[in-house]
Amino acid sequence: MSKSLGNELSEDLYQRLCGKNLEAYADKVILISSVDNAGRPHPAMLSYLEVVARDRRNLRLATYKDSNTTENMRRNGKATISIIDERIAYYVKGSVAELKREMSCARHNSKLNLHVEEVLADEADEEFEPGAYVSSGVTYRNPNRAKQVLKAREIIQELLQEEDQAE
Repeated sequence: MSKSLGNELSEDLYQRLCGKNLEAYADKVILISSVDNAGRPHPAMLSYLEVVARDRRNLRLATYKDSNTTENMRRNGKATISIIDERIAYYVKGSVAELKREMSCARHNSKLNLHVEEVLADEADEEFEPGAYVSSGVTYRNPNRAKQVLKAREIIQELLQEEDQAE
């Protein structure tokens, strides 16, 4: 059952997304949901190497500049990020603005800002499911993990740079 944590990242969630511990989360998937042209949820997968908390109210995203997900966010300015891992499930809802259509360090990505509007924490209801909990999140493997993490540091650095306005 979900409960609202307010309109900013909790300490746990901020620490996961602040970009300082990429190695610990490099194999974990973040689910992003946008809204398509028909008004339906459109899920996609990102990683901790493409999402970083600028502060407790803003997440920066590096998404493929020509993807349906990015087009959906450009069009309606809404998205939900799902962070699911062992014993945790968070949903971060927010409004999205494109800051840069093409990132300098990763030209295939756009730079977006998700302004946090609501954070929800989800867990089993003890009354109906005593002792139940999420046992893991979605993970992926990259055979070039070391190279991927090195590139991610560059992407995270650019995501955290301040932008004056959308380009």
